[in-house]
Amino acid sequence: MFNGINYEDYILYVDDLSLEYTIGNKRVYALSHVTFGIRENESIGIVGESGCGKSTLAMAISHILPQNTVVTSGRVYFKGEVIVDSERGASYTLRTTRKSTKIEESLKVVRWKGISIVFQGALDSLNPLFTVGEQISDIYIYRENVQREKAVEMVRQLLDTVGLDKWVYDAYPHQLSGGMKQRVVIAMAISLHPALIIADEPTTSLDVITQYRIIEELRNLRKKFNVSILSISHDVSMVSNLSDRIMVMYAGRIVEKLPGVNFTIAQHPYTALLIDSIPKLTEDIEQVEPISGAPPGLTEVIHGCPFVERCNYVQDSCRNDGSENLRAVSNSHEVACVVLPFKNGRKVQGKGVSAKINLVKAVKQNPVIITRDLTKRFAKRAGLRAGRGGKGAELTAVSGVNIVVNEGESVALVGETGSGKTTLSRIIGLLEVPSDGTLELLGGKVSFEDRKLVKNLRKGIQTIFQDPFQSLNPRFSIYQIISEPVRINKLAQTETEIHGIVRKAMMEAELTPISDYIDKYPHQLSGGQRQRVSIARALTMSPRILVADEPISMLDVSLRAGILNLLRKLRNEAGVTLFYITHDIASARYISDRIYVMYRGEIIESGTTEQIIREATHPYTIALILSSMGVQGSISESLGENIFTQTVDDALPACKFAPRCPLATELCRETKPVLSEVSIGHKVQCHYAVSINRSMASGSAGHVVNFDAVKSFIRDEITPP
Repeated sequence: MFNGINYEDYILYVDDLSLEYTIGNKRVYALSHVTFGIRENESIGIVGESGCGKSTLAMAISHILPQNTVVTSGRVYFKGEVIVDSERGASYTLRTTRKSTKIEESLKVVRWKGISIVFQGALDSLNPLFTVGEQISDIYIYRENVQREKAVEMVRQLLDTVGLDKWVYDAYPHQLSGGMKQRVVIAMAISLHPALIIADEPTTSLDVITQYRIIEELRNLRKKFNVSILSISHDVSMVSNLSDRIMVMYAGRIVEKLPGVNFTIAQHPYTALLIDSIPKLTEDIEQVEPISGAPPGLTEVIHGCPFVERCNYVQDSCRNDGSENLRAVSNSHEVACVVLPFKNGRKVQGKGVSAKINLVKAVKQNPVIITRDLTKRFAKRAGLRAGRGGKGAELTAVSGVNIVVNEGESVALVGETGSGKTTLSRIIGLLEVPSDGTLELLGGKVSFEDRKLVKNLRKGIQTIFQDPFQSLNPRFSIYQIISEPVRINKLAQTETEIHGIVRKAMMEAELTPISDYIDKYPHQLSGGQRQRVSIARALTMSPRILVADEPISMLDVSLRAGILNLLRKLRNEAGVTLFYITHDIASARYISDRIYVMYRGEIIESGTTEQIIREATHPYTIALILSSMGVQGSISESLGENIFTQTVDDALPACKFAPRCPLATELCRETKPVLSEVSIGHKVQCHYAVSINRSMASGSAGHVVNFDAVKSFIRDEITPP
């Protein structure tokens, strides 16, 4: 016991931990006086922007930091035993060449059995050269001295525990979806029944239904194995759904601690702005507000509150030493703010927020995108489970899709991973050739065999890609990247003209002041800035259509609002038609006039944005919306566990969603439903669409589909098969 704290009462206790990196001649003060504890079977979440110290904290707890790291103050206790101690005065690393100390010997027992980590990026956590079964078996064989035959049996049971089919044992990582890979990593983490699981960004880049499934998986494992969880993410919704308590980190410090069940009581200006920057399904918001500015550099010691340069409530006392200390608001709520603006009911407004954008814009009934029975098939490779396809078999990624997008309109295409969204967007963006059907762009039919026609059309339709880290050439400066399409298409004769086009595009993409960006390289920019570079590159062509393929999925929450507002501004002020691809139905609502919902290559529902959100009719759309809302437990209880199970069999019934649908009957399995109109402009591909829609309309009272009406319809109207 120290300072009245009995460390043995906690699974993990971090006490006044400070940590710094040495990079060249500079020091980076990554963590500053971090203190918190996790009790048995407790779930704590940490949220914050990239660079705030979240992952560094996880690595420090697990003792897997690089050799240029020094712990300058504090200790970390695991079950009362010291596992990190600043008094050693040395760096910590798994690859140490020093003789083992008592702490290092104890860590051999702590890792895996005591503390396990679910790393960010499941694909990078798995060895691509070994099957899933081989990788997990090694844990039992080399850590527990289990015979291989017994290890195989244990792994199969473990995969079943996390909801994976038997065939996954023999699969290689590249043969699994993102959600399946993440569940494999979770299976590895729980293999030796640790007391604490650290989940570092476990749902990043996953679609909303898969995110929900991963959260449910972690929640169930916590209950089944009595394990404690430390979840780390920039996703406020994910952390609040999983955690009993939440800590908000900023610039290496904890600036607020509050209950997970009531995250909206946040009183620190940073936390409140973080929440305000997220589009919501349950509120009518004219414009989400991005957090202005950027987090401070950590190469100098910060005196006072680290948020002063981005806060609208700064007082002289905020810059004094001690203002960064946590203060109790209640027994379960602490905040590092001497002003506490929210206590008086005042609402924080971000600095430099652009003028509000009018959501309503007249749309010309002049179609610029039309697809007619568009289909795309890919040849399957022989290999795993080849008996179900093998050589010559084909995968239909897009199946008979019919959509219309009018000039000046913003239309969203929503669906989970593997639904065919990206394939359809690549066809529309002239980056992929369809197998069947026709595509009309800008008033004319596209003949993909006519290369000159396709090249000319590409000038009028530009794509913004999902990954701002991979879509920019790291060897080019920002000027070179943005000017490249101008040079290729010979849009200017002189360097002066090229420079003018680049500057204009950078202004439109809000990359200002231009001098701060034009000579830099991609690695010197944040994710949001890189995505603006991608947008500026597209704008140099003066396109009439922008295809935005998941443009915010890899960005921090605080950066997403800025990109969404920029896209809306381009649509409203420049008249650009926007075709927005996403798995996030909340952002689709914020940015679009109409929404198409896609499942297994087919459009299963379409309508105006408010029709889809308030009167969602297809069971899959309902599941998407409820997953986005994070309705804990309610979805699986009322819609059934199968709603989250992605079907892998090629031989699907007439309705492809039937294996997952709680409403499915023999009619659904034997007769393919037709996409039919249930109200003006609202179409649904479901045999029970009219009845469901009537039930939704009569029960709808809020901003989104009425969940009680869904449960009542399933209970009263559908006879179980």
